[in-house]
Amino acid sequence: DAVVGEGARLLREALEPHAPVEVATVFQGGGAFFSEVLGLFEYNNIDVEVASPLSLLFQSVAKAFVAKSSVEPQAVTELQQLEALLREKEWVMRCVWGEETTGIYSDEIDVAAAQTDSSAPVGGSAAVSETDAAMEAAAEQGDDQRLVTVAMSQVRVEVGKMSFEQLLQAPWPVLHGTAFFSSVARMNHSCAPNAKLSFSGNSARITVTSILGVGPGDELCICYVDQEADVQTRRRRLLEYGFTCICTRCQSEDSGALRKTQKRLK
Repeated sequence: DAVVGEGARLLREALEPHAPVEVATVFQGGGAFFSEVLGLFEYNNIDVEVASPLSLLFQSVAKAFVAKSSVEPQAVTELQQLEALLREKEWVMRCVWGEETTGIYSDEIDVAAAQTDSSAPVGGSAAVSETDAAMEAAAEQGDDQRLVTVAMSQVRVEVGKMSFEQLLQAPWPVLHGTAFFSSVARMNHSCAPNAKLSFSGNSARITVTSILGVGPGDELCICYVDQEADVQTRRRRLLEYGFTCICTRCQSEDSGALRKTQKRLK
């Protein structure tokens, strides 16, 4: 309550010189108005994800070093240092930073891991089996520290197998933020949207682009959650917005899942 009260006071002081009569009216109830504003903002703000510029930066630096490496010995050393840096960054990302921090979710990591595994030597499966056995033993003994150590060592091995090109192409954490656009806040949800949102770098501007045919009078809808998730996951995440989605896509996928379940039970 103290935080809300202080926030309400600061907001009132900022607005009052510009519209004293209106401010006096909306703040008659004290901090209640500010609480309502916070609630509305929480329901209507959108997450901003801007791709990190570091990927392009390091690709450009690597290209310059490669061009110089045939005539400048120092460039070879710098190239090796860059590779070591990128390898350590990849290891840290996989071991320390979680999905919420990096903005890179497990399905993307699985794809990168698959690409790495495809280039691994044939004898790699034995090492993986030994690691799995060590992790199972640590888990059974309740040795959390040992479990973490083995897991981190395994990640170190996986990252060590990545080529320099794979390290350059590996994703960097996205830049997170929160934005509020009144026009976007009024757009409804659809699991089969006809529009998408995009941010142009660090311009503080948002662009709405149609991804399906839109006719006169058609409502523009966006997807509030991960559009590629299954129907149960989408519905669970949409509960945050206070509704259960019953769009045609959800109904179709829900019916399909039900039929599969009934078929298995038979």
